[in-house]
Amino acid sequence: MKIRALLLIAVMIMGTYAMIQLFLGYDKKEVTKVLGVTESPFSLLTFSEPSLSGAAPKIWNVDDASEIESLLEFLQDYHVRKLKPNKINRVDNIDQFKINLTDKNGNNFSIVVNEDLIIQNSSLYYEVVDGPIDVDWIVQFIISNKI
Repeated sequence: MKIRALLLIAVMIMGTYAMIQLFLGYDKKEVTKVLGVTESPFSLLTFSEPSLSGAAPKIWNVDDASEIESLLEFLQDYHVRKLKPNKINRVDNIDQFKINLTDKNGNNFSIVVNEDLIIQNSSLYYEVVDGPIDVDWIVQFIISNKI
């Protein structure tokens, strides 16, 4: 009987811990913590511009370390929150500007530029919570890096 009671208490403690961890996952975090960077390990920026005529989107790469650092400095001023699965629109037929950050190991972070800046890390999605974002800066950044 005592063993059952101890097992029940252990299960309750583990369940409470899991619920707390799940709740904390949706707290706002700095973008740099989500990206996992203290210094820039990223080696490549890939820009994707939607096409207007239904053709393939225009894609170009930038490997300039100063431009990558500039983007990371801009993003460090913002906080993001993980999106709950029911708020993620996985079927999105609207083409949008995308900026992909790729590190030396091939890991990829996508930044979708729309009314809310969305950052995607494999299957996790984050949105900016302390916006609105400086759209003028992002537009200027995309234009200045356009090939």
